[in-house]
This record gives sequence, C-alpha cells and structure tokens, in this order.
Amino acid sequence: MKKNLKLTIILTFVVMLLAGCGGATNKVIDTAALADDLYSGVTWKDQLGEIDLNKALTLYGISSDAVASGKVYMGTNATAEEIAVLEAASAEQVTVLKDGVEARVEAQLASFQSYNAAEVPKLENPVIITKGNYVILCVCDNNTEAQEIIDACFAE
Repeated sequence: MKKNLKLTIILTFVVMLLAGCGGATNKVIDTAALADDLYSGVTWKDQLGEIDLNKALTLYGISSDAVASGKVYMGTNATAEEIAVLEAASAEQVTVLKDGVEARVEAQLASFQSYNAAEVPKLENPVIITKGNYVILCVCDNNTEAQEIIDACFAE
C-alpha cells in the first residue's frame, strides 16, 4: 500500500511537471499588445510595418476561419524581420497556424538564400512558440530579446 501511494505521488508530480512544459496555457493574452511589445522591445534593422491580418494569413496559407485574433508586422523585404502573434479559433486549429507560420519561414528562407544570404541565419533559427491557442513568430537578430518579452507576457 505504501509503495502504491509513493508511486501515485511520484506519477502525479511528474504529470504536473510535464504539463507545465507542454506549452499549454489557459491564459488569455492580447495578441495585438504582444505584437506591439515585440515591435517596441526588440532591436530591428528594418522598418517594420503592420500588415492587414487577412493579407498576412494569405501569405501564411492560413484560412481566416482558423484565427480568432492576431497582429502581424513585416519588414520591407530588405530583411526577413517579421512578427506574427496569432490566436487560433480553436485548439484544433493551433497546428494549422503553426504549420502556416513554419511554411512562411521556409518560403522566406528559400527566397533569401538566393538574394540576401545575410538574412538566412534569422530564418534558420526563428522564434516560433506555441502556447495554448497562441502561435508566435519573431524573426529577428536577437532571439533572447524576443523570448524574454514573450515569457513576460505569459507570466503576467
């Protein structure tokens, strides 16, 4: 009986730890505010501009029905710098959003390899985070800056 109790306690603890690492969150965030925080808090080489969400979703290959909210900033095409903070319309749509974001990065990588190789390292190691129903992309030179802003948003 004591062995079963110990095993149950240990398994419960392990499950709680793993749940914390899975990226799941019940926290509701303001997608526009997080995108704005990334825009103002990360060092950029390019002048980023806000892109109409539906136009951005077209570039990502994502249907607008899959997205509850979001905000996207993109550079002038002189750099690969980009911010996308998207909230999926449902938990089932998170994978669709993540796949779209990853496809965008791959397309940009192929494009920049042929005409601006200096941007390739950003695209080879972008910040792509999934937490709960949120998918966040930040293509920048300083991933640490972006990661700290994202972590702070979800910690609040």
